Amino acid sequence: MPQAAGWGIIPDMNNNHNHQSGKPQFTVVMPAYNHQNYVEEAVRSVMGQTFTDWELWAVDDGSTDETGKILDRLACEDSRIHVIHKTNGGVSSARNTAIANARSEWLAYLDSDDVWLPDTLQKYHDFINSNPQADFIYGYRHRMDSAGNKTILDGRFQDAPTSALELFTSQYLSPCRVCHRTELIEKAGNYDENLPACEDYELFLRFSLFTKFYPLGQPTAWRRRHDTNISRQTGHSRMREAAILRKFADGHPQFITEDVKRRRLGRLYYSAGRQYFKSRCFAQAVQAFRCAEDFSLPLKGKILKTLAFLLTPAGRTDGKKIPTVDNPAGK
Repeated sequence: MPQAAGWGIIPDMNNNHNHQSGKPQFTVVMPAYNHQNYVEEAVRSVMGQTFTDWELWAVDDGSTDETGKILDRLACEDSRIHVIHKTNGGVSSARNTAIANARSEWLAYLDSDDVWLPDTLQKYHDFINSNPQADFIYGYRHRMDSAGNKTILDGRFQDAPTSALELFTSQYLSPCRVCHRTELIEKAGNYDENLPACEDYELFLRFSLFTKFYPLGQPTAWRRRHDTNISRQTGHSRMREAAILRKFADGHPQFITEDVKRRRLGRLYYSAGRQYFKSRCFAQAVQAFRCAEDFSLPLKGKILKTLAFLLTPAGRTDGKKIPTVDNPAGK
């Protein structure tokens, strides 16, 4: 059973705490697994928010390093931080566990290797007050590497509300830059615990059946890139993404035109084939290129497909099942 910990020093929240309801405006959801080098910076970026009416549910998903101990120590510093320790179940399981304990009307996300800007929650709060019709809001993120070196990035899709069509064509949403009403989970369902990655994209696509996505037009976070990112691109991850999108498009043709579907899936399967080819998984590359042929495969892809077929005897395999519409997890 998950174990909760952490009731510490009560901070002064008189400037913007919701005293009447007893519930904070935001629940911050943080899954954590073996991020001892990053998790304290992530949590302290929440603790340092200029808007203070929040609670943080950090879920230690069976870490084998010092992540859990670091979270417990931080929880003793701030009564708004709650820590749950559970056996490893993946990022979706960890997020679902946190959401099940959420008391707020709004959910915000921060992974344990990313860092918020100091005024992220203030930006969310101000936008919500000015746009009461919004159920889902998002900003954009900058980039940071494992050593803390930072790169400023421009925002995408920040000019007007977006919907299923834009999200299908590009994954411009990620947890560190989004905030949504808790009731969207009740409408669309939880994170899919069968998916080891791309789980956020799949859930946000389901959200698009119930809401538009409203842009802040402002940055919210530093998203960290490092060697253990579960979102790093591989042939397998691209095939999973294509399977998720294909299933969504097939199930909701009223949102996605055939032309958009053809171009998007053709590009994704081609990208998967190239990733497999670069890693010498030639037989899997052939399968990915064949999937691309069902939609749109450029001449270069056809040449790579032929080369991959000829090189198959000298290739290797990544040991994973190729994700399909019926089995997007590839398990």
